[in-house]
Amino acid sequence: MFIDQRRIPLNPKSSMGLSLHRALEAWLSEGERTEESLREALKSQWLGQGYPDDDTQELWYSKAERILSRFYKEEESRRTRIIGVEKEFIWTLADHEVRGMIDRIDQGPDGSYELIDYKTGPALPNAGDVAADGQLRFYALGARRALGFSPAMLTMDCLAAGGRVSAPYDASGEEALEADILRAASAIEQGSFSPDTSFCPRCDLRRGCLYSGEK
Repeated sequence: MFIDQRRIPLNPKSSMGLSLHRALEAWLSEGERTEESLREALKSQWLGQGYPDDDTQELWYSKAERILSRFYKEEESRRTRIIGVEKEFIWTLADHEVRGMIDRIDQGPDGSYELIDYKTGPALPNAGDVAADGQLRFYALGARRALGFSPAMLTMDCLAAGGRVSAPYDASGEEALEADILRAASAIEQGSFSPDTSFCPRCDLRRGCLYSGEK
């Protein structure tokens, strides 16, 4: 995808998800945090691509408004303070530069840190899924290596499903994760891409990919 500079075309679900992420980034980064300003953020950040017609786009926009209205009510009950939105981290691992972006970082009244990742899928994970999630664990490793703090909690904020699921962060697997990152970086450098993964069968770009085996 990156080497061939190919992008997956937007569809209603992915377009709305990207719009929600952008709207929350804009709203959480500004001073005024009212429900009306959240609606304005959605309006200004809305992507019109990926919808077959105006009626379909209107239905998805209404859904996005309902999602953010529910999010706002839940946000009012939080007692943490936001210390980072779309926070980038970069650190050096062997000969490689590792980079990532965390949706949100909160700090609780006790000083502990929480990493939050926004999800727009329809289902709620369980706490075990959150604790083992590779993306969140990668963010936690980045926070420790590059940002100078260790998160106490990992959270998936499932916007469409309407709930937050959290789990304590266990740093015991960090060495194994770094080893995985190094193996992946080495394979990329060598141009070695194995199609023998669970992701290939559901990749939108598998047809015509040199490594998928599909024509």
